[in-house]
Amino acid sequence: MAAAASHMSFLEDLAREECRLLNCKEHPLTAGGTAGAHDEHGTGYNMDVDEEEQIGKERRMLFLLVDFSSHDDDDDIMSESDYFSSDEEEGDMSDEDLDEEEGEGDAIIDVDALSDDEDDDHSLIDDANEHLLDDDDHSSIDEMEIVNTEATNTQQEYPLSPMLPNDIYQRIGSLLFNLSNSEEVPLIRADIPWSIISSCDAPLLTTLYKRSLDPGGTMLLQGMLRMDPPLDAVKKIIDAFPLSCVDMEGFFTACQFAQPRTSRQLRPLALDFNSNGKMNAADDSYDDDVGEVVRLIMHKTILARRSNNIGWSMVAFLGHPHVNVAHAKLLLYNNPDALIDPAHGAFGVSPLDRMASGYFIHGDPIEWAEKLRLALKVAAYIRTNKKDGAETVLPDGFFRPVSSFSTDARVGSPSPESFFPYHELIRLITSEDFRGHKFGVSGWMNTLEACTSSDPSAFLRYDNLGNLPIHAALGSECNTTLGLKSERRLIKYLLSLDRNMALCREGGNVSVERRLPLRMSIENGWPVYDLIIDAALSRTSLRRNSRDITENMCNSTPLLHDALMGPYHQMFGIHGARQLIKNIMAKMTQVLRQLQEQERIDAAKFNLVQSVDSDGRTALHVALQHKWPVYDMLIKATPTSLENQDPSSRLYPFQTLAVALKDDTPLETSMLYDLIRGNPLCIDQHEN
Repeated sequence: MAAAASHMSFLEDLAREECRLLNCKEHPLTAGGTAGAHDEHGTGYNMDVDEEEQIGKERRMLFLLVDFSSHDDDDDIMSESDYFSSDEEEGDMSDEDLDEEEGEGDAIIDVDALSDDEDDDHSLIDDANEHLLDDDDHSSIDEMEIVNTEATNTQQEYPLSPMLPNDIYQRIGSLLFNLSNSEEVPLIRADIPWSIISSCDAPLLTTLYKRSLDPGGTMLLQGMLRMDPPLDAVKKIIDAFPLSCVDMEGFFTACQFAQPRTSRQLRPLALDFNSNGKMNAADDSYDDDVGEVVRLIMHKTILARRSNNIGWSMVAFLGHPHVNVAHAKLLLYNNPDALIDPAHGAFGVSPLDRMASGYFIHGDPIEWAEKLRLALKVAAYIRTNKKDGAETVLPDGFFRPVSSFSTDARVGSPSPESFFPYHELIRLITSEDFRGHKFGVSGWMNTLEACTSSDPSAFLRYDNLGNLPIHAALGSECNTTLGLKSERRLIKYLLSLDRNMALCREGGNVSVERRLPLRMSIENGWPVYDLIIDAALSRTSLRRNSRDITENMCNSTPLLHDALMGPYHQMFGIHGARQLIKNIMAKMTQVLRQLQEQERIDAAKFNLVQSVDSDGRTALHVALQHKWPVYDMLIKATPTSLENQDPSSRLYPFQTLAVALKDDTPLETSMLYDLIRGNPLCIDQHEN
């Protein structure tokens, strides 16, 4: 009994010391200001919490304060605002910021950042144009772009020819005015004399269109595009008013109203832009779905925005409801690098992170999800093929249904033959570089739900390496920008799709031991082990679309053995590691008691809560092999385990620990001597 007490005292003292600054419920501060005895056995092991790196201190404190035994509502976790602190000065968006971000085409441009001049060289789009934007439910009302209107105001008057009667000029001017007002007073397209506009040159159109509310011709271009105009008429208007397409609304209007069949009637005018516009029709897969008018507007908008020092790429508006899948391909082909560039988005958030944030899902969610898949595919290609200093060029046929790209895979891993967008999405959200959280801490859940709505099996499919999306999340160290509560919410959502995932091994090289989600979470510091255990022990009937998952399940390894079968992340510390095992043991005892009360025992669940695995190894053998500081708890639960030999190595517990010791640290040495002191007869038995 004395030995058992020493076991408990030694490791409990270390846990108390580790929690000294936390003042947790289990180890409260004593009257003297300390958490119990310190280094009572003279081991020389002293954990100084103050020496930890400041960057991980706050997260670790919150990690240890999580009550994993009760997580129905996760109310035990502190809010992300208490946990997350960004390197940038911007915090979570205020209500005013969110109001500004309601439109999908909401590029917020800082006027002072675009120009150092305080003169009137650059001014905002006139009040009338802003009024038109406000009338559109999906308008980019917060896109405060700089438009150079001085050039428009200084244009010379075009001398009208006396050879033509005044009523001709009046007719042209009236036509232009009616086109600019077509949103309020719609016109009949068949009655519009497009040939009149096509026959006019730019100076004449500039002279005849005199509307004080629209000096740049923005309203004229947008009103004309609503009538599905022919290509040559659009070119005339843009030549006369080059600043009319600076506003992204012109492109959105073209995407919404310009029909590809109108362009196909004018094939002699087909466009093939040079490198300045970055538009060459190399891939015919989208030509019939887009049309030359949209391509022209996109090209001219790029040039106009560039000439007015607007650095944002049009890719920033990929999620706009008027941009369909074909338009999205066009934008991505034009400037793929802008997709992952934070300089092309509000608050330093890249267009891809903005989409993944889930706060700007407009229009058809199924179509939006398809655009997201295209964006994720482009981002993956850029990461694997980007060359320093060179612009990325997507290969011909990149967006065709069967498209592959090479990548430098790690040794032992085959090169991907196809793209898996939902694995890529999970990696993006859990990346330490993800900035979509700046729009809100949990909006990415909308993204996951939209993907599931468009593809019910989205997060239930394996990639070509044999990994599920949950493996993509748990396979890397937990260093996200989401916060503890959102990290748990992510894994809970994935498990809710099919609880059988909790017992599916990761893919990879067959020569390496493939881990289960529980082991992966403990090894990489994910605060979700309790969610995985609950899912494994409460699996319901099999889903029809999860057949592949059930075929790869493994329920022969007890959960306690799986948890101990490897190292634990430093985020747990001694206290967290002991609490983890304590909770697992309590859960196993509870489930085992319930199973024994049933008339028919579930064999799969029964295997998960056993104290001995199929090879005859006890949890104590596994814990000592991987140097877990929990042997006292295991010995207390099963005192006879000290006398059991490991069936595979024929070693007693103290020998297993001795073989595992490599660093010979004070803690490890103390563990070994303390273990021998707990059962000194084992030495005599070994010698005999």
